[in-house]
Amino acid sequence: MSAILIRNDAQLGVTLAPDAELLKLRALETAALVGRVTDATEQETAVNAQRELRRVIKLCEDARKEIKEPVLTYGRRIDALAKEFSGELREEEIRIAKLTADFQAVEAQRLRAAEALRLADLDRLERERQEQLAAAKTIEEIDAVNDAHCRAVAEVPVPVAARADGQSVRWDWEITVTDIWSLARSHPMCVKIEPRLLEIKSLLESGVKVAGITAKKTPRSGVTLTRERVAIEV
Repeated sequence: MSAILIRNDAQLGVTLAPDAELLKLRALETAALVGRVTDATEQETAVNAQRELRRVIKLCEDARKEIKEPVLTYGRRIDALAKEFSGELREEEIRIAKLTADFQAVEAQRLRAAEALRLADLDRLERERQEQLAAAKTIEEIDAVNDAHCRAVAEVPVPVAARADGQSVRWDWEITVTDIWSLARSHPMCVKIEPRLLEIKSLLESGVKVAGITAKKTPRSGVTLTRERVAIEV
């Protein structure tokens, strides 16, 4: 059983082990005794406190991994079965989605052409109206021309895209980056650049002066946990 965490499968919960808080409290009390490190004796005390903190942290981390692994394994089995079941379905969905997307591209071209014809018809009707208005002699004739024009405009069909019930169509960009450096120079907000610290450290250790960084070596004090020996009864 874990010394820190306990998994409750029945209630899908996790709780602290009975001695967990005591282990934590003792480690913190030991750490609280360290207020400065100015000589070898105080360093020994500090290292012992650090080692105790590290020991409890490691117990917690080991417990986390131990009780979580069966859950992760269970989750991976669920994901694998769901992926296997839906794999062929997704392939068919993608295939049909491409077919409908291709049709919508053709449909968009048809709509553009139909809209151009509609605008041409409207222009023709407007020219005819202006010609008829120029020839009109009375207010009644002007009103008749305008009424006839309105009826003719209303009869011009408005192109409508073919849509199936429940179908949604949106236009998106298919993007292929051909020159990432040109993109970064012209539009830096469109790229993500991250430092690779391990590679930087490797270059620094080799004596290379790395451009674009400032670096200095600083000490980091750690501790090594000793393996507890099991007493053997004779």
